[in-house]
Amino acid sequence: MQTALNEEQQLIQASALDWLRERYDLRQREAGLHRDGGNAQAWQAFADMGWLGLPLPQDCGGLEAGLLECGLLAQALGRHLVVEPWLGCVMQAARLLARAGDAAQHARWLPGVVDGSHRLALAHRERGEQRQTRLLADGDGGWRLHGAKLAVAGAAGAVRWIVPAVDAQGATRLCLVDPQASGVHCDAYDSTDGGRAADLRFEGVAVAAADLLDAAEAGATLQRSLAEAQLMALWQGTGTMQAALAQTVAHVQQRRQFGQPLAQFQSVQHRLAEMAVQCAEAQAACELATLRLAADGGSADAAWCAAHMAGSKVLRAAREVAQGTVQLHGAMGVCEELAIAPGFRTLLALEAELGGTAAQGTALGRLLLADGGFATSATLGHPEETLA
Repeated sequence: MQTALNEEQQLIQASALDWLRERYDLRQREAGLHRDGGNAQAWQAFADMGWLGLPLPQDCGGLEAGLLECGLLAQALGRHLVVEPWLGCVMQAARLLARAGDAAQHARWLPGVVDGSHRLALAHRERGEQRQTRLLADGDGGWRLHGAKLAVAGAAGAVRWIVPAVDAQGATRLCLVDPQASGVHCDAYDSTDGGRAADLRFEGVAVAAADLLDAAEAGATLQRSLAEAQLMALWQGTGTMQAALAQTVAHVQQRRQFGQPLAQFQSVQHRLAEMAVQCAEAQAACELATLRLAADGGSADAAWCAAHMAGSKVLRAAREVAQGTVQLHGAMGVCEELAIAPGFRTLLALEAELGGTAAQGTALGRLLLADGGFATSATLGHPEETLA
């Protein structure tokens, strides 16, 4: 499939690709490698272009764009291997705050995200499937946070972290945590794709009532936001794949062996064709999932179904393309002078972060079995026919 873009969507896509092609080369990328928040000048330029406020409310300075517009931008960022934490700050943390926060929290934190003056981060990963971080009342009208979070992208340098925790009643709560608060421990490190992440520990960290996000269904709101953020990560992956394929095509057209370009060999042509098909299928999967998310009415389970279906396809394609680009480049494919090596690492990091194709398929299967969605498959027919 190929989605027909309207004029505004075409403008977002074209302006992002043009700016990044002219101003974000490998040297510019290297300036942000393994630095908290990446390259400060590039981040401010993202703000000036309107990218930091793309999905955020207009009353906070944002553009309030839809998921497809955000996906097109994410794809452009992935195509140029951008290491600045746009995904973690904007699509995860700021967008969740826009959904779950109150007017005062919006006014305090979102305008600064839009203009690039500060960043937010979402700390949601833990060991195991069950959330262990606890938010307990301290008896004085406040709360205390206990627990740990893993692999928080963009944590170092963020002014606030959004931390999901479970209260005494077992309900999910979302709280804003000051990284400088007493009892906070942050262990930052370099990530595989060139960015920065951190493991966090909270030992009785004080959380004021004003720092709790006012979401009636915080758990569902969080899950919906995480599903959409995964989809944006997949869009970034498609951009990285497409760039790697284009660079590989150019390489085999220029590189000569046995008196002719590598592109003249049938085995090379077949491998390139397979990679092109993988890129096209990954693009179609992201487009379909985005359209489903935009039309499903806000259900967290429906959002995850769409995200997992896209994830299963994109991650399989990403591995095929990543391996193919390195193989067709030979030893040059692992040297830092070319974009192939960081692209390879970025795609493998995406696979590791999302658990791979098998994990995505397993998660999708669980969701479909839980709600009876298997009964609507082409094999089993409609629910009333299956259950009769």
